[in-house]
Amino acid sequence: MPRTLSVEDIAEFREQLCAAAGRLFAQRGTDGVTMRALAEIMGISPMKPYHYFRDKEEILAAAMERAFNRFVAALEEADKIVGSARERAVAKRQAYVRFALAEPDCYRIMFELPHPDLGKYPGLQAAMDRTRAIMRRSLDALVAEGVIDGDPKMLGYVFWCAMHGAVSVYLAGKLDSRQQLDAVLDIAMKGLMAGLKPLGS
Repeated sequence: MPRTLSVEDIAEFREQLCAAAGRLFAQRGTDGVTMRALAEIMGISPMKPYHYFRDKEEILAAAMERAFNRFVAALEEADKIVGSARERAVAKRQAYVRFALAEPDCYRIMFELPHPDLGKYPGLQAAMDRTRAIMRRSLDALVAEGVIDGDPKMLGYVFWCAMHGAVSVYLAGKLDSRQQLDAVLDIAMKGLMAGLKPLGS
């Protein structure tokens, strides 16, 4: 007689499935993943994923939600340091890079794959909103302390584009070393900060 699965058993299997799906989506893109391929890499029957998820899109949404929650947890931990707005921003930048390099599959599915309809996946929407909030917090603090000037929302996009560009180039193997990535980011961030100083400062 089949064993009745506990809540913990179900949660553990969903976590394993999302982790495997994240790797596969990162490697093959959304069109290159099938439920059968996912079952094969996990060594399970092709029908087993359907016991836990409705379809491939729901698995993608769950894998993205998992990735965003892991990412934002790292940023929130970095934001706990005691220091100035600039020091907290640097700590979060370092946490951002550490996460991207330690978990490149998570990073890729968060920022390189099209997101499913967020109206259907409130958990994913919440994880993304939480990520935006922690990243925006740095810009709000930098503006409030007079370090830089501008609209924090727009500045958030500017700084993120610089970060994401450098990290993506590194993950694509186009930079020679981690040291080169750090040097590129240092120059980019210092240049942005200098160019955004309030007038007269």
